[in-house]
Amino acid sequence: MLTDDTLREGMQTPGFAMSYDEKIELAKLISSAGIERALVAYPPAHKSEFDVTAAIVDGKYFQQVFGLGRTVKEDIDMINATGANISLHLPFKLDNLDPIYENIKYACTLGKLVEVGFVDIDMFSVDQITKFCLRMEELNVDVVQLPDTRGKMNPAAIKNVFEAARKATNIKIEAHCHNDYGMAVANTVSAISAGADYIDTTIFATGERNGIADSITLADYLMKNNLEKSLDIKGIRKAYNYMYNLILKKIGVNFFTDNLPIYGNNSGIQTAGTHVAYGNAFTEKNYSVNVYTGKKMIMEILDNNNVAYDKEKIGRIVSMIKDESAIRGEALPVKDIIKIADGAI
Repeated sequence: MLTDDTLREGMQTPGFAMSYDEKIELAKLISSAGIERALVAYPPAHKSEFDVTAAIVDGKYFQQVFGLGRTVKEDIDMINATGANISLHLPFKLDNLDPIYENIKYACTLGKLVEVGFVDIDMFSVDQITKFCLRMEELNVDVVQLPDTRGKMNPAAIKNVFEAARKATNIKIEAHCHNDYGMAVANTVSAISAGADYIDTTIFATGERNGIADSITLADYLMKNNLEKSLDIKGIRKAYNYMYNLILKKIGVNFFTDNLPIYGNNSGIQTAGTHVAYGNAFTEKNYSVNVYTGKKMIMEILDNNNVAYDKEKIGRIVSMIKDESAIRGEALPVKDIIKIADGAI
């Protein structure tokens, strides 16, 4: 039931990034703790993400390995080439869904497990969500992920959605609850009680803005309620110790207050370029830059700092920024982004 998302969602933690070697080591520790299902990277984002996904698949650390991408054929083919199962997220702005459905249908012909995320479920009615689940079942999708992407829902609302989806369809359902208002663990427990098949968690509740549900908290809950039998809490602690040292090294001890809901600063910071591209859904204007960045994010950073750049070269600038972040295994400060942009002109 428990799906580790630290290796992917955790990479979206403000001020944070991991190198290839650090991801592999953390994957080994998570696997050794009895966690059998993991979303490990966003292969279309950068070569380093592609390579680490392929290595984790080859290492057979998990029974099920997923790579994340958009519902476009280019991303689907790239994830498939790593050997991983295919996790896709719908656009944050839904217009014409017909080509998206065709791409999902294509993904389901590749012989891999396919899961599809219906993002921002707080913005849709229960009827719309259940109809989407039924459509995914018709397309032979294996898992529907129902993310509270903005962390705005409460346990009662989550229960209502998951119970309706469970009643309407036989497709497997996955919960992915963000922690902007401190509801991630409670919402995840509510999803479990309403029939969720899988739940997403991260070590130290890391992730975009101030993260998602905490791994060891949910692992303990699952074990004590006989919902999981293979998890090793001592092993999970070892993974936490490793992640703790990475956080201290790359961010500092302030992370643990900054990541608190409401009080902390992280809820106003974005890392994912896909989120910045849809400002109608995500309005935060503070950014953390690593291999998950995108053109719109970098252009806004350069514009906000009055840096002149050639828009024809923005793709090259973004590639150079991603390369540098991957080499260092770190999020890049603004001064380094400006330096890279100046060098590309």
